[in-house]
Amino acid sequence: MNMLMALAVSIGVFIALWVKFGAMVAPGLAIAVPAGIIAWACFYAAGGKMQGLQKAIASNVSGVVWVLLANLIIAAAGLQSMAWIVIGVVAFCIVMQSKVAALSFIPGGFAGAAVTAASGAGGDIKANVMVAIALIAGALLGYISEMGAGMIARKA
Repeated sequence: MNMLMALAVSIGVFIALWVKFGAMVAPGLAIAVPAGIIAWACFYAAGGKMQGLQKAIASNVSGVVWVLLANLIIAAAGLQSMAWIVIGVVAFCIVMQSKVAALSFIPGGFAGAAVTAASGAGGDIKANVMVAIALIAGALLGYISEMGAGMIARKA
């Protein structure tokens, strides 16, 4: 079996399982399953293998942290009418953090930030941690699916 077919089989099986059981990773977080799939895609987009895993996790989680900080600052300083400026600063920071090798996958930072914003976690630390856990799980499943595909392709 060629590698593309092996990847298709491996990813298909693991995503089916993630859709079935992923909500258990972050109970009560409706966005857990899509967050995991987005992080999975980030793993592959970041180049896969261990380096892609590290970049996907670091950049995705940084996006969570940036949005959490933005929400806390907006709430604490009463900046609701100026939230757009704070979000612009966050976008600037996500791009600039790419000078750090582990955080160099800019789309991963924006993906983590967007998923966090969409989750409605706001300034709730626990909810933000749950988003981060779902993202980490998705990236790990990407890594596992890549390893599984390699094993399938070798056996065939």
